Parts: sequence; structure tokens; C-alpha cells
Amino acid sequence: MSDTKAPEENQPIVLDRMISLTYSDLLPEHTVRFVEQLLDGKIIGRKCPECGQVYAPSKGHCPVDVILLLPEHEVEVSDQGTVTGFTVITPVRYYGQTKTEPFIYASVLLDGANTPLGGQEITGISIDDVRIGLRVKAVWKPVAERTGEGQSTRGWGSVEGCIETFEWTKEADAPFEQFQEHVA
Repeated sequence: MSDTKAPEENQPIVLDRMISLTYSDLLPEHTVRFVEQLLDGKIIGRKCPECGQVYAPSKGHCPVDVILLLPEHEVEVSDQGTVTGFTVITPVRYYGQTKTEPFIYASVLLDGANTPLGGQEITGISIDDVRIGLRVKAVWKPVAERTGEGQSTRGWGSVEGCIETFEWTKEADAPFEQFQEHVA
């Protein structure tokens, strides 16, 4: 007699095996264009013709006016901006961990854009001195090392394949009124 019995109707079947899945997505046109420009050392967004908001990087539409943003709406934004929020990350030691010292991840509102880039590392300043309003600039990877790595169809475009970090410009802080709507 066998120990195996048929699963009851509507009962889950559990597989006790390790598998791996690899996904390949075709990037939308606005993300492909964003990556092409990043590789050339430029950050682009798209400006809504209705409300004037600049989305950098673009999602391909304006969520306020619910309209498509097309290539003709493309604008270049600065690689300098303002920290609008930040978190101090203290790495937990585990096998393969490459960072061992605390570091900063911040949201950076680029000059000329209306949407901040989240998760940007901030360097060139003590962790104790990082604050909202801090002016920062992109530190670009050498041209030969730039890639489209980190891009997907599941959210905003990423700059990590082309920008190493953002560092303090040593400029005076931006006035709070310029970025207050982006502070969480």
C-alpha cells in the first residue's frame, strides 16, 4: 500500500525543491531613453504640457493630469540637487556584506525636477552633518564603467549604473520653501 494519497480538492500542493527564475523585461521607450542619456552623462525627465511638472526619471505619464508624456516632452535636468529626506544605514554584519560603516541613503530633488530620486548614497560629509536642504551633486562613474544596470519595468528608473554617489557641494543649504512639499 502506498503512503501517497491524492490531495483534497482546493488544497495547496507544496513542492519542496529549490528553483530559480530569470525574468527578462523589455524596457518601455521612456526608460530606454533615460538610460541612453545617463550613459552620455545627462539626466532627463519629461515635462507635463498641462501642469508643468517635470518627472525625472519619467514613468511615461503624468499622474496628475493622466496624460502620456512623449519624447517631445523630454527635458534635461541638473545633476545637482537638494536632500529632501535621509536615513542613516548601519550595516548588519553578514557573509558577503561589503559595507561595514554607517552610510546615508537620501532622497535628492534634482534642480529642474519635481520628483526626488530616492535611495541615493551621500558622501563627502560627516553623517552627523547631513540634513535636509543639503546641496549635493552627482559623482559620475567613468564612461567605460557606466551601465544600464538596475533598470526595470517595476518602478522609477535607476541611476546606480552611471552615478556612483552624490556628494556635498559645500554650497549653502537650499531654502526650505524650495523643497518643503517633498519632505516626508
